Amino acid sequence: MNHGKRIYRSVFISDLHLGSAGCKTEQLQAFLHSVECEYLYLVGDVIDMWVAIKRGKWRQKHTNVVRTILGKSKYGCQVRYTPGNHDALVRRLNGSELGNIAIDHSFSHFTADGKKLLIVHGDLFDRSVTSLRPIAWVATWLYECLTVLTEWITQYRAQRGLGPSDFSARVKKKFKHAIQYVTSYEERIVVDAWNQGYDGVVCGHIHRPRIERHEYGGLYLNTGDWVENCTAIVEHIDGKLELIRWTELQQQLREEALSLSGLGDRHALSFS
Repeated sequence: MNHGKRIYRSVFISDLHLGSAGCKTEQLQAFLHSVECEYLYLVGDVIDMWVAIKRGKWRQKHTNVVRTILGKSKYGCQVRYTPGNHDALVRRLNGSELGNIAIDHSFSHFTADGKKLLIVHGDLFDRSVTSLRPIAWVATWLYECLTVLTEWITQYRAQRGLGPSDFSARVKKKFKHAIQYVTSYEERIVVDAWNQGYDGVVCGHIHRPRIERHEYGGLYLNTGDWVENCTAIVEHIDGKLELIRWTELQQQLREEALSLSGLGDRHALSFS
């Protein structure tokens, strides 16, 4: 094992929302530095162009994440990017290859154990985006304001020895659940993939990480996001698919580092 890193065949992440106040940039950077893979799939909403175009929103930390991804592509990782609704402008480059980065509307991925997966962001299966785009845009800016407000509330509470507030996360969670109920998002995307001959679909968009076999046939794998959940889907070397959370992976890496440190101390004592 490469100490301090996890080796996977494939890593799938989406909804980074770089440029927004909600993006967990530090956690995302730490995750990217802690994994190595043959394939890295960026499953949409990598850059939140609905928000980032406003002056002062894009910061150096967001550029650093982009540089990390470019660095992985430079050293042999195949990066495949399927844009979402928040970075839809990139869809003008669909079908292009920029170095070791392929950009397209969707991809077919074959796992090591033979499963055929459709990789697509998923916004085109969401009626709130396809039919109610103005509402979706307003909701995005509402959440951006709620995130900034929550940061202020958290700072205020911290000064008084209180815990952080999750007000914006709770509001958006209720909104996303309502959208999912109205659009039957999971059903539509899984059935579509199944009818195209896929064993399952890897998507993002609704910020609800999960892996399950859907009752209509096929695997449903949602990568989650890096605004609230900090999650990813990974494919192990043998083809096994797993949903991982950064908080849990971070704890495992810390425990391994402490274990190795203790082992080193014992070795030092034995030779003293």
